[in-house]
Amino acid sequence: MDIDVMDNEEITMLLKYPMMRKIVKNGVVHYQGAIDINEIIYKVSVIETDKGYIVELPTECGHLHDDFVALQPTLHLRRIISCLDALKNLIEKNVPSNALANNCDIYIQVLFEYSEFTKFHVSLKSCYLHHDLSKITVKMLDEQNKEHCLVIKVNYDGREIFEISDYDLPVEKEELKVSSSLRVVYDHFAGIVNELQPYFRLMDEFDRNCYILDPVDHKNRHNYRRVWLDDNLSMIITINPFRMCQLPEIKFLGPDRLTESYYSNINRNILEWNANEDVFMEILKLIGLEEYPLKPQITIQEDVLVKSGDCCICFSSRLNNKLPEVICKHPFCGNSYHVECLYEWLISLNARKVFTTIIGQCLNCEKNISCPIPS
Repeated sequence: MDIDVMDNEEITMLLKYPMMRKIVKNGVVHYQGAIDINEIIYKVSVIETDKGYIVELPTECGHLHDDFVALQPTLHLRRIISCLDALKNLIEKNVPSNALANNCDIYIQVLFEYSEFTKFHVSLKSCYLHHDLSKITVKMLDEQNKEHCLVIKVNYDGREIFEISDYDLPVEKEELKVSSSLRVVYDHFAGIVNELQPYFRLMDEFDRNCYILDPVDHKNRHNYRRVWLDDNLSMIITINPFRMCQLPEIKFLGPDRLTESYYSNINRNILEWNANEDVFMEILKLIGLEEYPLKPQITIQEDVLVKSGDCCICFSSRLNNKLPEVICKHPFCGNSYHVECLYEWLISLNARKVFTTIIGQCLNCEKNISCPIPS
């Protein structure tokens, strides 16, 4: 019968560091637990290897990693007790005792703020504090039942403890509140979400009623939509989230023969823009259409060219229900073109015709490219 007994080194470690434990996992020796430094408890994890010990420093001492690595060659770190002693001495020398006490105070405040926060905010879908007390992840639902996720970072070296580090709103990070109160940070974020409700409704209206080319996987932070208008024409609409009634930025992508008429419509209708009416319909009037075009019905067999990107001339993936058929063969280019688009481009440059083919230069890399003459 195998008996698990402690060796002298492990006993010595436990006498000095009673919160550490030796654990063997899949033949690898781990030392896990905590050490007490100036009445502050630090979580420690150590892995024993043939070349010594790999130490995972406590989260709050991560900035000492390089110092600890530089210290190892001067110590006899073949023994776990030497390794833990070196770690303890390094922390004691580089982290003032008052800073340790301050961190302890912050831990207590973070736990208190988190406890109170989860009690009184009914709009929360979920909220959890990470095990190392470094951040809080919150998911909330707005009045339209749209989910918003934010990550609140805990600062241990700044004046304000709570700061939003990750979020999904069309606002700059500088506009978000930083505070020592978790509730203040969240309430400010929730206030912005509430202010953006008309903006979210407008973007949802575009997504429901238009064929959106980009962004394919739209997020709350995306304040633009690329809307399909025709096989070789699209428009990019950029909305100011906080000034919904302001004239949006509109750009058309496609050949000049098609975009010119739309730009003319905007110039003719711009004075009729009514900031008090529905923005979705006002944009439609502005570009001179009665309704937004519906998603085209695609019946042809799709192939690998679908993933090659848009035609580099008309900026559309399809022309007359056809995918780009000509690809530049230069290894550093590879741009794709519709036959009709490339033919018109080469004709405008007086390219050379050879029987049923026209030969000229790729508009991207300027290397030779050819395409069949459309029938």
